[in-house]
Amino acid sequence: MSTLREEFINRLLLIPDVTVERWKETDLLCVNYKGKEVAHFQTNTDCELDIRLSQKIIREERLTIPEASTSHPDRAKNSRWIIQNFQSTEDLDRLVRLVKLAIELR
Repeated sequence: MSTLREEFINRLLLIPDVTVERWKETDLLCVNYKGKEVAHFQTNTDCELDIRLSQKIIREERLTIPEASTSHPDRAKNSRWIIQNFQSTEDLDRLVRLVKLAIELR
């Protein structure tokens, strides 16, 4: 696991009622709020987070799937899930904010 990903997980764990844990017996690492999944890390890469938001927030935030992403290539255009990558600590600030928005939707 990259140190950036570890830092990201540590930041997420500072949010009240958030846990980061494996889903069942898999390698899928989920971000849960009060036991409900709000995001998960992609297993095929060390720097992508799939976040459950609303279409309205996705539009307002002008979020797009990263061009280089190979995760979920056939996902519906109107999906509530959006993949975002992180390469820097500035990206982590943005993604923590998006996870907090996802929590508000729960």
